[in-house]
Amino acid sequence: MTTSQRRIAVEEAVAYGLLAAVGGYAFVMAFEYDLLNEGNRVGPGLVPAILGGLIALISGTMLVLTLLGHRARRDHGLAEVAQSVVGDAPVPGGPGDVDADDGSGLDIFGRTAAQRMRQLQMVTVALVVALLLVPLLGLLGSLGLFGLFASIVVERRPWLSSLAITATSIAVVYFVFAVFLEVPLPTGLIGIGG
Repeated sequence: MTTSQRRIAVEEAVAYGLLAAVGGYAFVMAFEYDLLNEGNRVGPGLVPAILGGLIALISGTMLVLTLLGHRARRDHGLAEVAQSVVGDAPVPGGPGDVDADDGSGLDIFGRTAAQRMRQLQMVTVALVVALLLVPLLGLLGSLGLFGLFASIVVERRPWLSSLAITATSIAVVYFVFAVFLEVPLPTGLIGIGG
């Protein structure tokens, strides 16, 4: 195993470990709310418990596999699915791709493994910052900033579509949790949402 492969494996392990910790925290904190209300209606803690548990389980599994040295091959996945749909078009970075520099494992979006890892790191740090901003901005404000950052900075999407997607996401979260499930959302010092 080369030094660059070992570095990437360590970065993957750290990212999976952080995601497992966040998922585990969400799972544990969900039990402070009722999982089911009277009449077996969905309670405010059920969805966070399920999602947090799934995030912790999947990330924990990936962490263990990464620590054991099992790594996903870079020559299969979405690129091959896209190639089967497109037909004879070469997979970026794959066999038949005349633009592939050294077969370094470009995905269907033309990103190298290092670029994908850098994006994962940026999103992980942004998620931690967003969580730390919840007491100040509230859940919806923090979620909005996180969505804009992920869309504009990480994915490099246009401002207008990023704002539309973020506003829609915030509206969905508000209506599902605050209106439908009647879960009081953290409003923070500014008082956004709730």
